[in-house]
Amino acid sequence: MTSCSPSEKKLAAKLFAEKWENRGNEKSDTHSFWLELLRDVVGMEDVTTNVRFESRTSQRGYIDVVIQDAKTFIEQKSIDVSLDKADIRQGRVVTAFRQALNYANTMPNKLRPDYIITCNFAEFRIHDLNKVNAETDYISFTLAELPDQIHLLDFLIDPQKSRAVREEKVSMDAGTLVGKLYDALRDQYLDPNSDASQHSLNVLCVRLVFCLFAEDAGLFEKDAFYRYLDGLRADQVRVALRDLFEVLNTPVDSRDPYLSEQLKNFPYVNGGLFAKDEQIPNFTDEILDLLVHEVSEKTNWAEISPTIFGGVFESTLNPETRARGGMHYTSPENIHKVIDPLFLDSLKAELDSILNASGITANKRKKQLEAFHTKISELKFFDPACGSGNFLTETYIHLRKIENKILSELAGDQTQLGFSNVTLKVSLDQFYGIEINDFAVSVASTALWIAQLQANIEAESIVTANIESLPLRDAAHIHLGNALRTDWASVLAPEQCNYIIGNPPFLGARNQSKEQKAEIKDAFPLGTKNVGNIDYVAGWYIKAAEYMECFPIRAAFVSTNSICQGEQVANIWYPITQMGFRINFAHDTFRWANEAATQAHVFCVIVGFSKQDDPVRLYHYEKPDSVPELQLPTQLNPYLVDAPNNFIWDRSRPLSDVPRMVIGSQPIDGQNYIFEPDEKNEFVKLEPHSERFFFHFWGSREFIRHQDRWVLWLANASSSDFRKMPLARDLVEKVRKYRQSSRRLQTKKAANTPNHFGTEVISTTSSVVVPEVSSQRRKFIPMGFLTPDILCSNKIKLIADGTLFHFGVLQSTFHNAWVRSIGGRLKNDYSYSSGVIYNNFVFPEVNDVVRMDVEKRAQAVLDARSLYPEATLADMYDPDNDFLYPELMKAHRELDRAVEMAYGVDFGGDEQQIVAHLFKLYNEKVEK
Repeated sequence: MTSCSPSEKKLAAKLFAEKWENRGNEKSDTHSFWLELLRDVVGMEDVTTNVRFESRTSQRGYIDVVIQDAKTFIEQKSIDVSLDKADIRQGRVVTAFRQALNYANTMPNKLRPDYIITCNFAEFRIHDLNKVNAETDYISFTLAELPDQIHLLDFLIDPQKSRAVREEKVSMDAGTLVGKLYDALRDQYLDPNSDASQHSLNVLCVRLVFCLFAEDAGLFEKDAFYRYLDGLRADQVRVALRDLFEVLNTPVDSRDPYLSEQLKNFPYVNGGLFAKDEQIPNFTDEILDLLVHEVSEKTNWAEISPTIFGGVFESTLNPETRARGGMHYTSPENIHKVIDPLFLDSLKAELDSILNASGITANKRKKQLEAFHTKISELKFFDPACGSGNFLTETYIHLRKIENKILSELAGDQTQLGFSNVTLKVSLDQFYGIEINDFAVSVASTALWIAQLQANIEAESIVTANIESLPLRDAAHIHLGNALRTDWASVLAPEQCNYIIGNPPFLGARNQSKEQKAEIKDAFPLGTKNVGNIDYVAGWYIKAAEYMECFPIRAAFVSTNSICQGEQVANIWYPITQMGFRINFAHDTFRWANEAATQAHVFCVIVGFSKQDDPVRLYHYEKPDSVPELQLPTQLNPYLVDAPNNFIWDRSRPLSDVPRMVIGSQPIDGQNYIFEPDEKNEFVKLEPHSERFFFHFWGSREFIRHQDRWVLWLANASSSDFRKMPLARDLVEKVRKYRQSSRRLQTKKAANTPNHFGTEVISTTSSVVVPEVSSQRRKFIPMGFLTPDILCSNKIKLIADGTLFHFGVLQSTFHNAWVRSIGGRLKNDYSYSSGVIYNNFVFPEVNDVVRMDVEKRAQAVLDARSLYPEATLADMYDPDNDFLYPELMKAHRELDRAVEMAYGVDFGGDEQQIVAHLFKLYNEKVEK
């Protein structure tokens, strides 16, 4: 929905009412009247494909306006015709409402409306068909009253009343029921854990789902599957299903002539869905009741969304299996973040330009529509990680919606242009996929069939002839296999492919199996740096690039945001950009939701890339849960920044003339030297001489949250000290044994000096402290200073001899924007790397006056913190608490201004400008 304030809507309604006052002809004005009202006043998006005019009915009549997503029919009359007047229509004397209701009663269940609007340009009547007396119990208002009553039409775009919401609920409920049925049937197999039983169960569930959909969608006789099973004993169901599946796989003229009447009435399905004999287990009374009275009787399967249901259905797989495969299921909303900018927006725009072109003849428009129809029917779509097929299914659904709009326009002009019919051209044959799980392959194929059958039902209301949906004649090409081991060209020749889409598996380097690590290594070019630290999803990017290299294919994937952050970026994207690919569009980091019952909480990006010189678009999220803002940068590098493709490689020394950053100590002690406060106090009571060897021990959490933790550091303890500390000596021996038991050679070597930390970084002067991990909610990573009486773990970065100037620059928005753009993440929290972030960050080159100003503002930040002695850094830097610490917020604003002056810019804290400037400085540094 287009976002408009109530006052803007009211003004638009007033202008509309003035324009249409005392005018309106049913034949010539209906189209423009409702288009303007829905688009300009109500605020409906994508009116071209959401609204159909003069939709045919089986009674040789026309529904004036159909808004399918809102389940609304509109019957329009001219301004001089009373809405209560009865006319003869199809041999009956009917009012406008009765005329529309008669049309509604001829439609399949899926297409029947919930609302009928009757209108004569001067008056609107809204009839809710869920009411008992819908004909007389209606809401009415005049055109003149529209500005004050416009809210009454909000149901046309209210997402809570949309078809999408209804389909989502039905699909989620249906998926849950099938999951319950799946679990119950699984227990009936003799060996439920065997591959054969698992495969048979998967096939059985897919077949049952198809039958459930077919009876509710009118492909079988009404309630045929329900009536076939109802009344059977549980011990009869196994054989009954086997007989039914055989019939569904047999052409009518080849069937046993002695079949029962019930079986004779089932159609031939074809498509391979019922082709093979599979094990069917025995049913129990409880399972039969579940199938017949819950799964079949209580669910309207004609209303499921195959996109959503496919993912929910597939979620019946064991959760551990899904986790190992890195599988997550994508909502339609997120699918559209991929397919809309990749191709759907441009296809809709092309159709709009044909329909709205002025100064062309009807015959020329017809030819343009036919050419466009042919174009969309020749496009090929490829999802090389297709899972339950939801990307392919959603694409198919919307391609068919575009086709239906074309058919509607062509069918509406048949008489005028002298041709007798229009035909369907978009087919499942245009869709290709690769999927490693055989159950998901079956689900994907079935979801696409269901999508096709649903689209056919809608198309029947447009074209004159009935569409024969069964037997199934075409199918998508879903290949069972490992996408990273499969030659994609063997599935779809690249010269035939137009678009690659999908949501490849999300698995970080540490979560990959040996086989998956080998797949990534083999997928990337020989010599790729740090290939062992590359996320699994990146394998699809490099495979896609190699597949697309010589062809004008466009690709877009949903991925974890790690592929555009940290040291991985250079490793993944350098070979891709070297082939000549560029990023055409992207969604930067957003929180990804899906339709499975247990949602995956993942932070994602979407990257669309090709060799084509398309306009560059960035959908920017201020926060991961916010609404994206469309931006038009001149270019997008793999960090999703408007800057050239210079890569930030892990660097051992700083680019700027600044002190080195080091990692804190790592005790490698088996937790023998680490003490909580009460443990430390108890130890000192028993061994008082040990107190001077205890030090505060900071990691990221201890520093940020002011948590008290202690470490026993015995490197400087003498032999006489140890004679006074037998307990400490025992700990040293435990550490020695712990290190000796390690498989790691370096740790074994450290067993020779067990009184020292495994890796030891001890600061003897004041040092700047940077926590390695910090919440992404914070605008600033809290930093500070360390005195020599505090030791730090490897979760702290230290800048020995760091000054207030270094602290000030690092604590500013300038540096934090750099962290957000190029730093890695742990979940979505900041993960600070000295090699990638600090060593590649370009500090400003300043004179003494500017340096002193930054230092003054940096000290002001520290002073402001000291005003709140009871507050932790976590408290002070929680964005929800900004109002509680006004002096600190003011100090940060002044520090930011001073740092911007040091860089010679005035960006007002605009992070996109800041990062683009830092990339410019970085490029200048590395090119010297």
